[in-house]
Amino acid sequence: MTDSIFDSAVFNQNLFFPRPDFRPASGSAEDIFVPVEDAVTVHVRKHPTAEASFSLLYFHGNGEVVSDYDDLAPAFWDMGCDFLVCEYRGYGKSGGFPTLRSAMEDSRKIYEHLLKENCLKQKVAVMGRSLGSASVIELCSRYPEINSCVVESGYADPIPLVQRRGLTIDSTTPEEDSLFNNSQKIKKVECPLLIMHGAEDFLIQPQEAELNFKNAGSAIKQLEILRGVGHNDIMFAQGNHYFRTLKEFLGSVYDN
Repeated sequence: MTDSIFDSAVFNQNLFFPRPDFRPASGSAEDIFVPVEDAVTVHVRKHPTAEASFSLLYFHGNGEVVSDYDDLAPAFWDMGCDFLVCEYRGYGKSGGFPTLRSAMEDSRKIYEHLLKENCLKQKVAVMGRSLGSASVIELCSRYPEINSCVVESGYADPIPLVQRRGLTIDSTTPEEDSLFNNSQKIKKVECPLLIMHGAEDFLIQPQEAELNFKNAGSAIKQLEILRGVGHNDIMFAQGNHYFRTLKEFLGSVYDN
């Protein structure tokens, strides 16, 4: 692919908001550094628990870092999983510079490295928040052995993604769609799928969640539009709706 706006510096510099992360792993947490390019590694923090029956590979949102999720590990342990939080290039303790293309490529390298190094349980779930939705849809579209997928506050069509960066684009090529268009790629996702989105999300509209849900190839799929929350406060939905929905979905896949 040549001359794609998705590979341009102006797009990627406006898309990503990396920040450093100096917080060390504590307790039972383990820092893993995955080689993705010559002299470039990306950081994964694994929070294991003896009670885990599966691994949850989590790709966080833009502007976040791995240690933002340290205090949330017990909430995910309660769902019966080892919790692994993945970084992007340039974020936290990771090297290099982030691009949307490298985020896709690195998600595959992370998954394959963790498999090779026996860092994952036999059963694996993937979950992506906001920008991280692209990474998990990429994984599930390519690795049918992944057992379940959770998309939180994810985008669908990449054209609005570009326009939110203050840039102009009227169409995308088939080559661009094959890598960057979540609403097209999700047609290849066949594992059980949960899509969660805040009803008051004005950054990525709930209609994008509805489009991804409509197009998803999964026979078992669930869409939850959480009332009273938006893009960055979705975890605080009333009635513990966020964690309750997530636990029930994962339980339906892994408790059988």
